[in-house]
Amino acid sequence: MALKCCLLGVVVLIVSACISIEPTASFDPASTSIALRSTDPPPIALWPSSDQTEGHRVATSMPVATRTPLPPDTGWIAIRPGLEYRELAVNWDDRSDRLRMARVDPAQVRFRVLYSPDRPRRVSDWINPARTLLAVNGGFFDPDHHALGLLISDGDVAGYAYDGFGGMFAVSGDSVKVRWNVTQPYVEGEPLAQARQNFPMLVLPGGKPNAEIDDNLQLAPRTIVGQDRSDRIVFVVSPGGAFTLTGLGQWLAASDLELDTALNLDGGTSTGLLVRDGNQLRGVDSWVNVPDVIVVEAR
Repeated sequence: MALKCCLLGVVVLIVSACISIEPTASFDPASTSIALRSTDPPPIALWPSSDQTEGHRVATSMPVATRTPLPPDTGWIAIRPGLEYRELAVNWDDRSDRLRMARVDPAQVRFRVLYSPDRPRRVSDWINPARTLLAVNGGFFDPDHHALGLLISDGDVAGYAYDGFGGMFAVSGDSVKVRWNVTQPYVEGEPLAQARQNFPMLVLPGGKPNAEIDDNLQLAPRTIVGQDRSDRIVFVVSPGGAFTLTGLGQWLAASDLELDTALNLDGGTSTGLLVRDGNQLRGVDSWVNVPDVIVVEAR
């Protein structure tokens, strides 16, 4: 519990400096550069790596075209078979945000957990243009970028298993589950190909919000992975810092997402979800480098 409290304190400290700003980007084909903006941009074009430096994006003064206002709810947009994307404007306790969401059919894609503590990078930089369809930030990590909680990447085990709290995104063969560690704890030697543990569970099995979260009323950007009643995996990011953990669990349980379970992933400046749509990316990038991500690839 001491480690848990320390970790949450670090997250709160990092987030407090930038909670009201969302890292988004616009793309100029002529200069292949990325400019940070606080407004909501169109999808960013892929692979502007020539103007990236370690740990930050290069800002420019390029002109920005006037854009048509975005609808409050885009509805689910089919990106390809088995992968959908949605943006939704929400209001919660007089705070507003624009959620980015992806819904994935495990029968039509492949999930992997990628981990590189020696080479952490922003979520966008984890994307392989030849095969990555989606990338989202993973779980908590220590100052040396080592995973806290169990992490399994292509069968290789790192970190340590949480006992009696939190949850786990787990892949074994064709089975993909978002599990609650209290009712489905990790068993040493369990044949998992991919896994990532984190805490807390926001929605407990059966679609009920977790009423026992100690979040100290802290607001922050959030990332979650959930599973709906049709066994699809749902990723949601709240980049604007509108929710406490308790509030987000309540919103998720009452939403039209029909979630059976939902697990909190790392948030704050780590929050990032990007979906590939042709030669563009939809979503939001992380502010900081992260050591692990969950990715979706074509089968």
